[in-house]
Amino acid sequence: MIEFVLNAQNVGKDVTKILILSSKDDVSLRIENFFGKQKAKDVFSALKNRDFSPKKGKKLVLDDGSEKVILFGVADKLSDLEIQYVGAEISDLLKKDLKALIDVPQSLWAKCALMALGMELNLYSFDKYFTTKKSDDFCQLETVYFSSTLGEVKNVGFDKMRALANGVRYGRDLCNEPSNKLTPSEFGADVKRLEYLGLEVEIIPSEKLREQGFPLLYAVGQASVNPPCAVIVKWKGNKDKKDFDLALVGKGITYDAGGINLKSAPNLLGMHRDMSGAAVAVSVLKILAMTKTKVNAAAVLVLAENMPSGNAYKPQDILLSGKGISVEILNTDAEGRLALADGLWFASDKLKSKTVIDIATLTGAVAFALGEEFAGLFSNDDALASKLLKAGENSGENLWRLPLCEAFAKMLKSDVADVKHIGGKFAGSSTAAAFLQKFVKDKVKWAHLDIAGVVGRERGRPLEPKGATAFGIRLLCEFIWSLK
Repeated sequence: MIEFVLNAQNVGKDVTKILILSSKDDVSLRIENFFGKQKAKDVFSALKNRDFSPKKGKKLVLDDGSEKVILFGVADKLSDLEIQYVGAEISDLLKKDLKALIDVPQSLWAKCALMALGMELNLYSFDKYFTTKKSDDFCQLETVYFSSTLGEVKNVGFDKMRALANGVRYGRDLCNEPSNKLTPSEFGADVKRLEYLGLEVEIIPSEKLREQGFPLLYAVGQASVNPPCAVIVKWKGNKDKKDFDLALVGKGITYDAGGINLKSAPNLLGMHRDMSGAAVAVSVLKILAMTKTKVNAAAVLVLAENMPSGNAYKPQDILLSGKGISVEILNTDAEGRLALADGLWFASDKLKSKTVIDIATLTGAVAFALGEEFAGLFSNDDALASKLLKAGENSGENLWRLPLCEAFAKMLKSDVADVKHIGGKFAGSSTAAAFLQKFVKDKVKWAHLDIAGVVGRERGRPLEPKGATAFGIRLLCEFIWSLK
């Protein structure tokens, strides 16, 4: 991660300098203070010749061979998210520089942490398995200095920014790991290491899953040579309370081959990211621990590989869930909702959480409906849904609420069991949500986030480079931190 230094008096040599300007600035004064009166004359001449004005997104690079300076224009009023985008755009200019000094206008003195967050998120890359890449091919940026010639940059929000950037990077690393490296047991062991932050981590191994309330999860993973497990992570930030304010349930299918209903070759690609929901859930808990957020929260991670073998569960099997209701299996490639069902019941019944949110790469249908722009939101509580939608807008991880009603629940009626786990060819995302709702205890506020369309980028964009996005971490932290 980048080292950020505020108000440094001496930044040394070989530092790329960036002067951020807005049209509300006294541009002449800022430039004179930054360059000195003598050199400022040459700068004003260059501005005039190159028709530069401090408008949003305008850039001008001045390089005389001894010093490189970039003038960067921004809008007068910026939202918190827009400031992160500014940081992302600036970071693209600095990838090959070791050090940079950013002189910010007064309007940003207290918001440099947001700009720093944008830089950290934008410069993420997953490089650990390259063996022939040259060092010059990697991002070089090590240190960024924030300062102002007119005053003092405020140390506001940097601890939270570092934790959030660390958590998102951790989540992306997990999601980018290949499935031969991140098996259910390796995932659990990685999470166990987070106990140094004050998290409590319990791993329920394969042989104890059925007796501990995860028989559906066991069935999903029983065909694989890498056995399934459940991981329970707890953060008790409010010692005055015993109950959990929130439980996150994350789908952690570390590879999804489809089981007996084997996927076609093209659809097998990307299935190492079918554990993104679990990565998001544990990353949020890591951030809460790093920031010592005064909330009691838990994460239930349901981890398995969905593989075909002679020991695999099969279409038209009837399985008993942790809740105790029977489930008719119609397609083994709809495994995520089975694993989540046990996780949801555990979170709402055993952990007795008042609010439960599950995060899952659940249905291709939601990706067809919402593409890469929105994750699907389903909820049994309007107030909870509203807060999550707002958190999505503020974080840049947008949600779109989709319908959940009794008609979809009726589509799950089985002739041979209490419920069948898929509803047919239509409304796939809504019937999946209706199935999950059956495993949430009465009076528990619940939301389901279907992130199937937003977990990876074939082409990068600001804040989300190519590869895994770990969508949902910023959204859920924004939601938790906004709670009164």
